[in-house]
Amino acid sequence: MNRRQFFLTTAGAAALQAAPDSRTKIGLVRSTHGKLRQPASLEDGLSYEQVRDMVFTAIDYGAPKAGSLADKIKPGSWVVIKPNIVFLRPHPAYALGDITDFRVTQAVLEYVATRSQAARVTIAEGGTYRRPSDKAEDNVVTQGGKRVSAIGFEWGDEEFPGFDGSLGSMIRNAAMANPAKKFDYVDLSYDCVRGPDGKFKRIEVPKAPNGQGAFGGRSDYFVTNTITGCDFLISVPVMKVHLQSGITAVLKNYVGTAPREAYALPGGFHNALLHEQHSAGDRIDPFICDLAAFHPPDYCVVDGIRGLQSQEHSVHRDDQTVRSNLVMACEDPVMSDAMAAKLMGFNPHDIDFLQMASKRMMGSMDLSTVDLRGDEPDRDNRNWEKPKRWYGRCNREWRLSAGQGWQQHTAPFDTLDLAKATGVAPAAGTVYKAAVTVDSRGHQTGFLWLGVRGSVTARCNGETVAQFESDTRYRVGQFQFAVSLKPGKNELEFTMQPRQGEALLSALVTGNNNSGDTPDGIRWRA
Repeated sequence: MNRRQFFLTTAGAAALQAAPDSRTKIGLVRSTHGKLRQPASLEDGLSYEQVRDMVFTAIDYGAPKAGSLADKIKPGSWVVIKPNIVFLRPHPAYALGDITDFRVTQAVLEYVATRSQAARVTIAEGGTYRRPSDKAEDNVVTQGGKRVSAIGFEWGDEEFPGFDGSLGSMIRNAAMANPAKKFDYVDLSYDCVRGPDGKFKRIEVPKAPNGQGAFGGRSDYFVTNTITGCDFLISVPVMKVHLQSGITAVLKNYVGTAPREAYALPGGFHNALLHEQHSAGDRIDPFICDLAAFHPPDYCVVDGIRGLQSQEHSVHRDDQTVRSNLVMACEDPVMSDAMAAKLMGFNPHDIDFLQMASKRMMGSMDLSTVDLRGDEPDRDNRNWEKPKRWYGRCNREWRLSAGQGWQQHTAPFDTLDLAKATGVAPAAGTVYKAAVTVDSRGHQTGFLWLGVRGSVTARCNGETVAQFESDTRYRVGQFQFAVSLKPGKNELEFTMQPRQGEALLSALVTGNNNSGDTPDGIRWRA
């Protein structure tokens, strides 16, 4: 097994199974790549020509099964390119690495314009800035005494050297160079689908071929005409850490597709109602996956030139911006985000929206099956600081009993409500039991993170790990205990009695560094 396979197969314990020509390709290109025309250090600022070369090379390496990205785009198609431009300067939450590098967006636009037979090419995004024609006075950006939005904002050449100033000029230049194609911009914040009565229209999340529907707290969403109506969608996100979902890249980029005209509260231009109505299980992951379901990416180009650690927006620290000088390209959005998670130091299996997207058949998160082309993923990686309160995905697969015998149960989210799951109401003397098998590829020492409401005894392979009562405010990971796992099958067992009418439980195994990440080689099963 070579070094690349070792990295991709989670601690090197499994061999690649799929035939090379059937595996999904990922193109990973750093600025040091030997086949670039002008290789540069990972610390160097880059010119547009260097970024363009990295993007084109990554797209060629990460060719879709159709043969090439150009081949996959059918003649006459309407292609939408969706970057992340959530903020404009001088918004206090903006920091370098917060938005997609405009040179990456321009290079993708140039590729589609010159190599495909698309008829219309649109750049589409919705951010925290109102368009000039909006009569509201909050979240207004002015430049040179005039109100501007993403298309008119002039960036200069300091943050993105070689970029021609504004999104509008980028589009105009593409149109002049390719007169046979139409180029335009759509502000997704103002593009909500409306019904015959002219009012914003909610649409149910489409069911996947396997019947999987919505994950969110509400299954019908406000969506945009552009995302649901285009023929081909390319997600072009920036790779960075996210305070709630762990990472943001391809799929998290879809939050910018939710129309703010429908989801913002009066006096603000934030998708407040999206979070309020569609979050579930104390996570935003469900609506990330649901929004992507309306038109999953047909292709993905990830900007890894600069990103933000600690969280997705500025914390006003000089060291928050992480320079990696890499670009990644792939047609599988789940695989792309799994690789992004790995590059930033996360266990992809801990990213909840990737688990959901896999259930929706959007792609695979099994990196052992990828055909990685270009640079080695585990060389020259940066250390990314995770959110202080980060924790991975807790166990969802349980065997439960309330005095009747055992039954299998899959919890939809991190917290297991034993009364609801077993159908046995909590009362004096009620005893619930929960168990799960933990498969480990080797000896593991770490910590068992428990969230508990009630009285609990926790055992690992028959040995008592913890025994206590908790009637404080419940939260995931509030109690942490040392635990050792042996190679192969391990049994975690919990005996619980309710307190004040509740019996709540969550369980997570983290590594020796107690970072909240599930160690490599750990899998849960009922």
